[in-house]
Amino acid sequence: DEVRLEHEAETRRMWLPKGQRTKLSVDRKKTSQSFFGALSLTSKKVKLYPIEGNQNTEQTILALDRLQRETDTEKIAVVLDNARFHHAKMLTGLYEPGQLLERITPIHLPPYAPDHNPVEHVWNTAKNNIANIQRETPEETFGAFASYITGRTFDYDFEHLPPRDTENDLVS
Repeated sequence: DEVRLEHEAETRRMWLPKGQRTKLSVDRKKTSQSFFGALSLTSKKVKLYPIEGNQNTEQTILALDRLQRETDTEKIAVVLDNARFHHAKMLTGLYEPGQLLERITPIHLPPYAPDHNPVEHVWNTAKNNIANIQRETPEETFGAFASYITGRTFDYDFEHLPPRDTENDLVS
């Protein structure tokens, strides 16, 4: 799944002295970087790929192809949200046998259910880690985000997902 990161510090929590004016230093240039990430539920590590330009079908294909080349397993299940470009014909046709992404099986989440996507929790944790600090350059901000993610493991807890009524034991 993809994430977009802004260079401008996101103020999530802070202590402010009562009765004093406080100034926050921000960068209003709106410099951003998008990343594609895949969390392995066995190694608990994230493969993180910078996206050139905008998030779109072409960039998703490049990231999935790279993921496929860097992964040893025969089949790869990839959880995707319902971004329009994840359903593009140009992409869905590539999952067929004999095509570029034939080893990948896409699993599309239900609408408005990002909490069911394990990598969304990684994005939130990493953004919390770099929040409240305005770094000097965009490269420092994006580097801090990337090094936080690639420098650790993430143990995703499936047991605490919201309960769902099911008629069988299949995950959908």
